[in-house]
Amino acid sequence: MPLTTARLAHRAGTLRSVAAGLTVVAAGITLAACGTADASGVKTAGKAESMASAAPTVPTANEEDLQGGAQQAARETVAGGADAGAQGGLRADSGVEGETGVCRLDTMSVSVTSVPRPASHLLLEITNQSGVTCRLIGSPVVRFDDGRAAVPQDENTRPQTVVTLPPGESGYAGLTTSAANAPAADGRKATGLTVSLAGEDSRRAVDLPGDSVEVGDGAAVGYWQSDASDALLW
Repeated sequence: MPLTTARLAHRAGTLRSVAAGLTVVAAGITLAACGTADASGVKTAGKAESMASAAPTVPTANEEDLQGGAQQAARETVAGGADAGAQGGLRADSGVEGETGVCRLDTMSVSVTSVPRPASHLLLEITNQSGVTCRLIGSPVVRFDDGRAAVPQDENTRPQTVVTLPPGESGYAGLTTSAANAPAADGRKATGLTVSLAGEDSRRAVDLPGDSVEVGDGAAVGYWQSDASDALLW
């Protein structure tokens, strides 16, 4: 049956409506797909970032070298400081013994004087002529008339501390020529005196007061003292 113009127009309108509907549906599907992709993308990125932040950092070879070098340098610095401290501690402990040397006879002047009391006593005085402080060890080694045996030292005169002599300062030692109760007839006349320092072989000849002294039994020499009065207390 032939189609009329009105019917054709109606069918065309229907087709346009269907096409428009299909277009809307397709657009909706596309938007939905895009939205899902965006949401999925964001979600996926979030998971990736979370996983990346949670994963431990693995240093590269260069970073490992740098870190290892820094740690080694730190260990060496600490060890070096400890060694230096130990060496510093060793130097501090040995300061008195190491930096303050023993007095040497060749840098000293020595003299002997008589004293009014106690009786039969002489006073030895030694003066530091060097430019550095030194220590006097023990007692002087004294011989009347060079060649005879050394006069015994009196252990009762040992000081509580080591005697140190700054430049220009003096130390003292008492010398008894005989015991207080020794008979005068047992004495002998000495015209010479030599003095040595402990540990040295060299001797220094010293003039006796009055050119000679009577030496009897019980002669002895005391330890070095910082004060002359302490050297004559026996």
